[in-house]
Amino acid sequence: DAYVQMAMQLATYRLWGEQGGTYEATQVRPFLQGRTETTRTVSPASAKFIETMGLRPKRDEADALKRTEKVEYLREAVSSHAKYIGAAAKAMGVDRHFLGLALSVKDGESAPPLFSHPLYARSKTWRVSTSHLTHPRFDSWGYGEVTPDGVGLAYSIHPNNCMFCITALRKHDWPDRLSHLLEEALLEMQTLNDLDKAPTSKL
Repeated sequence: DAYVQMAMQLATYRLWGEQGGTYEATQVRPFLQGRTETTRTVSPASAKFIETMGLRPKRDEADALKRTEKVEYLREAVSSHAKYIGAAAKAMGVDRHFLGLALSVKDGESAPPLFSHPLYARSKTWRVSTSHLTHPRFDSWGYGEVTPDGVGLAYSIHPNNCMFCITALRKHDWPDRLSHLLEEALLEMQTLNDLDKAPTSKL
């Protein structure tokens, strides 16, 4: 899951030229009345990976030093994301905590200044809304984007392929472009991993 999330980060970065706030639904059903917590995919580790990969494929995988750097940053980004998912699943995320604080403000009371801060508002704008569901009974599924300048990315992961349902407002031409960019990102990442594992000649 974390690996595919990094592919989505790279693809949307190449689509828009910047990272967009990304939401991944994480289950917290072990808790009474628990539903989901937010896993935030944008992180210093994911930013380092996608910026190293670049806005366009560099076709430099044959360069051992550059390949090693990219693979290292990919592994760091995947590891960071997996740790966040683990924390979110244990109710140690931040978004439901903030939601609880916001809902505790009673009628007539003023909300803390945090909730009107521009950075807080920006951090709650999900340009990339993602959710993972892999099940043998589901061939395809999806939902709409949650912000007018964003995309919905439902996905499932199978042994030999990934399935994506990409949505956006009709005025944007993003779904077709993003479909191509997702395939490009996944193939590029596959090449990095395959070459990294390939045996080196002793001659």
